[in-house]
Amino acid sequence: MTEEIIRVKIDDMLARPTKGYWLYVNYDNEAFMNTGIQESSATPPFASTTTGPGGEAIKGKVGIKQDILEGFALMGLRSGFFATANPAYPQDLIGKVIDALTTPGASFITVLSSCQRGWRHEENLTNQVEKLATESGYFPLYSVHVRDGKPFYTLNEPVNFNKDKVIEWVKALGKFRHLFKPEFMEENLEFLTDSIRQRTQNILDLVEQFNPGHKIEKYTVPLNKLANQEHIAPGHGLCLGCGEGQIITQVAAGATAVAGNNVVYTNATSCLEVSTSKDNTPSWKVPWVHHLFETSATMGDALSTAFRTLAVKGKLAGEPPRVISLGGDGGTFDIGYQWLKGAIGRQGAYGVMSKLLNP
Repeated sequence: MTEEIIRVKIDDMLARPTKGYWLYVNYDNEAFMNTGIQESSATPPFASTTTGPGGEAIKGKVGIKQDILEGFALMGLRSGFFATANPAYPQDLIGKVIDALTTPGASFITVLSSCQRGWRHEENLTNQVEKLATESGYFPLYSVHVRDGKPFYTLNEPVNFNKDKVIEWVKALGKFRHLFKPEFMEENLEFLTDSIRQRTQNILDLVEQFNPGHKIEKYTVPLNKLANQEHIAPGHGLCLGCGEGQIITQVAAGATAVAGNNVVYTNATSCLEVSTSKDNTPSWKVPWVHHLFETSATMGDALSTAFRTLAVKGKLAGEPPRVISLGGDGGTFDIGYQWLKGAIGRQGAYGVMSKLLNP
């Protein structure tokens, strides 16, 4: 595959005649952090959590880190946008939010979100461990545009599995410390690194299969030219070094470029929800809806559909708002997966085909 790079410019995306009205953002911190760092489907092999600790008999999680993005991209939707992102690459994440909100249909972005308490690293190392996750091949950055039912995979950064960097990343995180002390668990580390290598190769194979001869596409977003986001105020209660703080600021910056403050957020119960709505003084400065673990996607889908229907019937003043749903491991990978899958199916098919939603 060629390493030639295509630049995707923010102005070109904003000039598109098409619009996306609903986006689901999953902050992937690899466990149920809000309720006590319990193991989730997104937890990687052998990572220690409170429900699957690195003990004497069982060394952390037994199983794999599930990857749900591919399932959405291959559902046969009419139109949509799916991507991975990493807040250590802000131009990429902001660009993908803009891309999602200017692409009709379903949109889903899963974003690596460091949790210094659950991952057990120093607060000032968040950006370093996030970047190393992508550089090592553990968390590749790629996107999928679905057009008329066919997915087109594209890399947004070179994807190269690097075993030495994977081991460096593992050593930086206390949740894997038991693999090195009191004894060196070589077999476990081989399984972990091989599972990462295999996932990386699967993504490269999908890119080659669905977009042969592709070129790496990088989003060109001049950060100094973006308007300051006013969706969420500073002073939230997230932990120092929390990746979610990075993510929501960058998501809001991308959404602001597309729709200004005409945005509604839905937020499943999670660290982000608790930390931005404490003591009757929420950090949110635009409409924001809190609800149960599993219903972020359903709530966002319903609001988006209702606003668009009202607009078509002439009962809504102005442009329908963009709706952005926020969820972590519970609302996305586990408790809310069925609702999320249903909402993506509706938005990616009914949402682009119904005369009730398109004037």
